[in-house]
Amino acid sequence: MRIRFLFAIVCLLLVAPAVWAQSTATEQTPPDEQNETMRDTFKRMQIKREEDEHKKIVGKGSQIKEDIQALAKDAVNGRLPRAAEKRLKEIEKSAKQIRSESGGSQDDPLESPPNNLDDALKRLDEVSTKLNDHLAKTSRRMISIAVVEDATEIIQLVKILRGYLN
Repeated sequence: MRIRFLFAIVCLLLVAPAVWAQSTATEQTPPDEQNETMRDTFKRMQIKREEDEHKKIVGKGSQIKEDIQALAKDAVNGRLPRAAEKRLKEIEKSAKQIRSESGGSQDDPLESPPNNLDDALKRLDEVSTKLNDHLAKTSRRMISIAVVEDATEIIQLVKILRGYLN
């Protein structure tokens, strides 16, 4: 009987520190504070993602401008070389992405289409300059009708320029 009694006391002495360690563990933050911290983290991540997407859009606008300037250099005798098709596709793709990110989706026909290649390239250069100016003025949360209109006009001009390929 004594052995059992001693054994019980030894077991209690061995288990007591484990129970004591669990009850006095470091204070955990309440669930409300954890949720608030998590919400703040998610909000910061969302803002960072939106800023990165906006930078991509502005970069696409700059790329459109560079491609258009290269197209103007490639134009010879009122025609564009076949190699310009790739640039035209890139310009159109970037303009469509800018337009969709800005909230637009329709292809409206041009009110007064250019009559020749030089006029089309000049107008395309002017519109891309306006597009870049408008993109620079918008923030990541701003929807700009001017950006949508400029991107749509670029898309329509690219379609016209495809008719000038050799």
